[in-house]
Amino acid sequence: MEIGEQSDEALVRQVRNGERELFSVLVDRYKRGIASFISAGVRSPSDVADLSQETFLRAYAHLETFNPALGKFSTWIYQIARNVVRTHLGKSQRRVPTQELPEDQTLENALPDISRESDPSGGILREEAECELREALAELPERTRTVLTLRYYNNMEYHTIASTLGLSLGNVKTLIHRGKIALAQKMREKDAARRGAPLDGARGRSTPHDDKLRKGAAKRAMLCL
Repeated sequence: MEIGEQSDEALVRQVRNGERELFSVLVDRYKRGIASFISAGVRSPSDVADLSQETFLRAYAHLETFNPALGKFSTWIYQIARNVVRTHLGKSQRRVPTQELPEDQTLENALPDISRESDPSGGILREEAECELREALAELPERTRTVLTLRYYNNMEYHTIASTLGLSLGNVKTLIHRGKIALAQKMREKDAARRGAPLDGARGRSTPHDDKLRKGAAKRAMLCL
């Protein structure tokens, strides 16, 4: 079996047995997900990078404490990331109310038929819808924002989110349900505010056709959640 095809737990065993270079495989598997998770509560990209590195350093240093009988490696390392973020926020003595998600993780990347070549104007409007969705997500309460980030951007299952955040499965389902409703409401508010104000530059006010394209893009983005 190829190294990349081995389970997390199998790789952990090999690292413990002396093949320490294989830990880099685990880093590659989780670095984007961990960064996305951390960015749900930390604004500065440099802080996200530093805290991601700290997460993997702690995981490596305490790898002997991982017990596969108690849960998956993914749950274990996200719990480490959660503790790293809590420590960071405690030191800063503040909670960051808004957050931008990593630019390479966009809802547009996951949507079908988004070619700008085939539909240049639609591509631009889809970018605007993606930006608005990011802004709306950043305005949600931290725990709701984190749960939605893990569910969509990290593709986590509900039970994994629950164990990672120390929540009940029912609580996770409720947060996701209410979060989607709140997100949809904020998107409607942003749409209403945009239609009531002139756009910058020579474009002027958005046309009915623009509104229709933008709403369609936003709707497809919301359906991904």
